[in-house]
Amino acid sequence: MIKNNMTKFSQPLKVLSIEDNPVDQKMIKSMLTQSTYGASFFKIAKSCGEGRQILKKHTFDVILLDLNLPDSEGLITLKQFNKDYPELAIVVSTGSYEDELGIEALNYGAQDFLIKGKYNAYWLNKVLYYAIERKRLENSLKTASNQLKETQTQLFQSEKMKVVGGLASGIAHEVRNPLAAILYGVTYLQETLKTNDKKLKLTLKNIKEATNRANNIIKDLLDFSALSKLTKEKEDLHLIVDLSLGLLTHEFENCKIQIVKKFTKSMPPVKIDKRRIQQVIINLVLNSIYAMPNGGKITLKTSQHALLKDSKKLYQRAPLKETPKKTTKTVTVLHVEDTGCGIPEDKLNNIFDPFFTTRRARGGVGLGLSVCHNIMESHKGNILIENITKGGTRATLIFPN
Repeated sequence: MIKNNMTKFSQPLKVLSIEDNPVDQKMIKSMLTQSTYGASFFKIAKSCGEGRQILKKHTFDVILLDLNLPDSEGLITLKQFNKDYPELAIVVSTGSYEDELGIEALNYGAQDFLIKGKYNAYWLNKVLYYAIERKRLENSLKTASNQLKETQTQLFQSEKMKVVGGLASGIAHEVRNPLAAILYGVTYLQETLKTNDKKLKLTLKNIKEATNRANNIIKDLLDFSALSKLTKEKEDLHLIVDLSLGLLTHEFENCKIQIVKKFTKSMPPVKIDKRRIQQVIINLVLNSIYAMPNGGKITLKTSQHALLKDSKKLYQRAPLKETPKKTTKTVTVLHVEDTGCGIPEDKLNNIFDPFFTTRRARGGVGLGLSVCHNIMESHKGNILIENITKGGTRATLIFPN
């Protein structure tokens, strides 16, 4: 009856059968290579170890796995293969009266099971095809679930930033007016008091410096809480980097910092707010300086990359070797690398949180990277911070073209 309703499957299967019984091996090979169902790429392994060696050399759609093998037995075999090859569909093959074992195997990651001696060629091929489709759907659901979790995390972070930003803005406006009065008063006293009292002069100077420092913190708060309207124009990123570095020349000399520039030639302009991106670059470079109190090297590198849809980091590390086609999306990348002390691994996930800082004892407020993150998001770009294996930190700015 089955032979009168045979379905010819559209594409051949790529099957690895891990089976140690010679009779079962011949039977499976015969069933899988019948032309009615489409010739398949087929390999047989007699043990788990041999199967792993074959998997290193070839790609497969599905594994037909015997649960009783010389070097592994039962569900342990399935669990290990499912862990090591999560993208592959697995159909287990059980003994004649091991239905319960087959059903239990489904709870351990198998897509289906077959009972030896109770299936024919058509049924075998059908089960394998359905197993591959179920695995594809399972992988799609996992991907969708991960994307949903990532989206939820982003929404949570966005809402948190809005709340903190609102609080920061309110506090900043309330504090800024008294600070302006203090600064005006100190400046007035410095200009009008005629005295040779060095202690008084030093006191006024310290008050003014402390007021200016507090005022700068308020400015950071306002920048963090509400970015002003961006004015984006096509700019030469290399020129923006040079202008930013020019403002820090004094810092480089005082802190014994060596600057190295590795710019890719013929880079296309990027559409950015020049002032805001300068703010980001300066902030990153200053962070690198603070991480090298005894001097060191800062390297700035630019490159253009293909944009990969499935890349979490939004760019391909290998630079484009030729001019991309019009349909190819690309990104412009700027790396800022230093030879400093790096960031403790347990702190990396918090570095973009407002008011988080590892330099609080030295006057750090913890808004610099939050502001940078906001600015890059407003440009529909991205900022990444990671430790370099050989030592130091790498900040990566990614601009869509």
